[in-house]
Amino acid sequence: MFIRAYLPQIFTALFGGLFVFLGIATFGNGEAFDRLFIFILIFTGIICRKNIDVLGIVFILAFERILEEIFWFSSQDIWYSKVAVYSCLIIVLYKLKYDAMSRLALPCLVLSISAELYWFASDYQFTPEIYWYNILIGQSMVVRFLLFSRINLSYSIFNKKANSINLDWIIYQATRIFIVFETLNILEYLLRHILELKVTVIYVCYPFAMQIIATFILWAVFNEANKLLKTRILSA
Repeated sequence: MFIRAYLPQIFTALFGGLFVFLGIATFGNGEAFDRLFIFILIFTGIICRKNIDVLGIVFILAFERILEEIFWFSSQDIWYSKVAVYSCLIIVLYKLKYDAMSRLALPCLVLSISAELYWFASDYQFTPEIYWYNILIGQSMVVRFLLFSRINLSYSIFNKKANSINLDWIIYQATRIFIVFETLNILEYLLRHILELKVTVIYVCYPFAMQIIATFILWAVFNEANKLLKTRILSA
């Protein structure tokens, strides 16, 4: 009885420490972190398979991960690939123009396309792959749209009533931070490769920031599974 009363605190402490460790252990190893991310999503999906709200969010994050892999292997640093990528992004961001973050994403996209045209016209040999960071911004915008539409989508696809939960808000806000940071990253690239200013503040912070945001999202998702798991244990 005594142990059961303190199980929630024990679980929280253990999982909190676990995620700090995993975030540090996988730093600089994108492949390991991706596998960890997928494992956590699968585990959460199994634990929360009867919870349409958490399961819907798991599906959204899994879709985003699949989309990222498709773009990673299909996009190339050649002009016709960039044309295809930027064309898709223009359509996506135009469709999602009602999102407040489009006020940041759209101007960033316009600046990026303008920079790409300038580099192409001037035959610049050291063009940074800013198209990839624009892809990541576009993906985040899609995730925000899916989170916003999750309740309606759940009813349309699964014919089940869903509700907005705290995890929606957490990931929604995390994508906001992600978009802001990616935009700053792109702008810094433009400063270095157009104005030739040696600014590397975001460049240095970028891997740390991305790891922190991704680990936080992972923790938030797993925390929902943790809550349900603790409930089952305590009610056993």
